[in-house]
Amino acid sequence: MPAVIERVRRSIDESPQLSHWMERLALLVYGDPGADEQRRLEQVPWQPPVSVRPQHWQTVLFALSGFLGGLVIAASAPVWRLAVPTWRITLPGIAHPGSSTQSTLVFLLGLILLGVGWLGLVLRAGRMPDPRRALIVVGVVIAFWAIPVSLGPPLLSNDVYSYVAQGEMASRGIDPGSNGPASLGRNDWTSAADPVWRAAAAPYGPVAVFTSRTVVQAAGHDPAIALWFYRLVVLTGILMAAVGVSLIATRNGISPAVAVAIGIGNPIVILHLIGGAHNDALMFGFLALGLAAAQRDRRKLAVALLTAATAIKIPAALSLVYLGWCWDGPIATTRRRIVTTISVMVSAIAAIAVGCVLMGMGTGWLTALTSTGKVNDTYSPTTKLGFSISELLAAVGISVDGATLTAGVRALGLLAVVVLALIVMLRSPRIGVIRATGFMLVAYVLLGPVIWPWYLAAGFALLAACGLGRYQPSFLIVCIAVSWFVWPTSVVSIQEFGGGYQHLRGLGVVILVGLLAWGAQRFVSRWERRSHPAMPTPIVD
Repeated sequence: MPAVIERVRRSIDESPQLSHWMERLALLVYGDPGADEQRRLEQVPWQPPVSVRPQHWQTVLFALSGFLGGLVIAASAPVWRLAVPTWRITLPGIAHPGSSTQSTLVFLLGLILLGVGWLGLVLRAGRMPDPRRALIVVGVVIAFWAIPVSLGPPLLSNDVYSYVAQGEMASRGIDPGSNGPASLGRNDWTSAADPVWRAAAAPYGPVAVFTSRTVVQAAGHDPAIALWFYRLVVLTGILMAAVGVSLIATRNGISPAVAVAIGIGNPIVILHLIGGAHNDALMFGFLALGLAAAQRDRRKLAVALLTAATAIKIPAALSLVYLGWCWDGPIATTRRRIVTTISVMVSAIAAIAVGCVLMGMGTGWLTALTSTGKVNDTYSPTTKLGFSISELLAAVGISVDGATLTAGVRALGLLAVVVLALIVMLRSPRIGVIRATGFMLVAYVLLGPVIWPWYLAAGFALLAACGLGRYQPSFLIVCIAVSWFVWPTSVVSIQEFGGGYQHLRGLGVVILVGLLAWGAQRFVSRWERRSHPAMPTPIVD
């Protein structure tokens, strides 16, 4: 075998073309070490700006804009018609529920106000001279924005009703990973759960189920009170995430106030994670704190926290893989990396298995994640591409089963995720565990079969904590655009507006978002070049 390998190497060395392509392949997989080192040398730790006059009125104005945006959205949002009646925030003159047109216009106004407030907060966070005060101000503003969306009904999703129903199931000894809320019989828990997921098993691990069970028991098995208690859990997760993002940014030489403003104060977190009360917030919190611990070489604590995140939702396991691969630093051998990765994953799997036993759960929650793929109405590029091709073929008289074609495109997207994850794993010793995890969490969603805005919150925030650099304009555009992908009238209603070719028009929306992000990047680059022209090189005789 060594002789064969040596013969292959000799043939590659003797062929200039083969050598060229092998070098290109190595560059693709492992990256350019010279470029990484250059970026590291050019990275200047963040320093607060000097001689900048405080503009407190601007901060207050942007804070009020975001608050009013969240307030009108929360006050106008329709309540799930099958939910148990409970208290909600109201405003004079804003109907709830109003007509479809009223709800759409008020929601659009709220989105604009919240988006303007967020962009202004990011701008002000980068201009405050005192970094500690800047972080406090950003935290207070985000907490201010969280008030109205926490006092309204669950926004833009009915998932929280399923969470508390799963907690009731666990309290009765029913495995939520193998049964849907329908197993509870006819009661308020079952009727409040969305009919789409009423018979579906939960794709959530033992930590998520334990949290739901604890919430239900603390609420005295009252569905209405359980919703309010679950909101406290979500707010706790967001607080954990904010601390983790701040710690990561500080160690990376990034302004923690800017990182928290971008990663935690964005409309996705405010409207969807907090307003929608998603358990992704708790996963996000454990994930951010775990990666912050790993960054400080507290690796055992990191494994424990990242395992807890994985025991809520499976995608967090990417962080464990990359942590294991980078366990011994950048100079470890491949064999050693494989050993440490297996060790980390085995310990995490063992801990999650113990948690499943204690919660009376089987392995059904691991495969239940595939049930989310039956949703075809989100702006997933792979889903839209598959159905768009079938719509175009049907327009020219070629009949093709759209579901079958889309399943093939989705499979290619997931295959691309696997290949990309392996490439990022090989590059992770240089780019870092946190950046690798954030990038793959975003790539996994964008190439996956379903895109819900709250799926992207953790990946976006981790990338922001690592520094966005010249990609920040594109990031801000994409973040705002994604937060608009679900409206109170549902994503289906938006895409059906205007007639046929629903999926083709949805693909057009995805392409438009990409063009806007690219355009923002180009505009800012040109503006910076014009504002700061390069100094002419002096001529020396």
